[in-house]
Formats: sequence, C-alpha cells, structure tokens
Amino acid sequence: MSFFGPIDQHATAAGRRQAARVRLALPARIILISGHKPCVLQDLSQTGARIAADEAAPPVGGDVVLMVEGVEAFGTIKWRRGTQFGVQFDEPMPLDDVVRLRSRHDHFAEINHAQQRRRAQEFVTGRKIF
Repeated sequence: MSFFGPIDQHATAAGRRQAARVRLALPARIILISGHKPCVLQDLSQTGARIAADEAAPPVGGDVVLMVEGVEAFGTIKWRRGTQFGVQFDEPMPLDDVVRLRSRHDHFAEINHAQQRRRAQEFVTGRKIF
C-alpha cells in the first residue's frame, strides 16, 4: 500500500503504472549529455515523470537529470511524442518530495506573483528588498 492507495500488482503486470501520478505544471530543467534545457514538469510519481520541452524531445534511451525546486532525479527517457517525453527514474523519488512538489504547484501562481512584485519593487527603487 502507498500514500495514494494500494498498488494493483495485476495492473503492473499488464503495463499500467506502478505508482500514482500527480498532475503538475512546474518550471524545471533537464540535463542531458548535449547540455541543459528548460522544461515543464507535467506529471510526477515516485517512479517517473512526464515532461514538456520547448523543442523536440530528446531521444528515447538517453540519460537525463530532472531538476525542479531543489529536487534532482536521475533517469532514462522511455518514450517521446513531439515535445513531450517520459522519464523512468533510476531510484524511486521519496514520497515527501512528490508531495512537496505538488504543494509547490498548488501555490505556484501566488509565489510567482509575489516574487515578480518584489523584483519590480527592487527595480523601481534601485535596491534589494529583504
């Protein structure tokens, strides 16, 4: 049993997900052999993620590091469609990180607005606001 409920072993054998996913829309960064790129984390579980890039998705089978809000996850690209791709993590992501990122997503608009307002105030006044 997981935080999201029991894991159906028969569903896993039939090709369905092992872990429940949470839908997100958080800015993130991926690191590839060819460099690093901005992306959007669209959904997340302890075992993997769906990511959208600004350009064509990296090739299937490539290694990737997902970086979002201080969390790093190493994995392998398992599928791609246009600019979206799926990553299977090498090690399960701690459930606390999944829950924290979901919480961050829930408050992202408020946090982002406050940060933009602070930067605008700093620009107008010519000083940093702490």
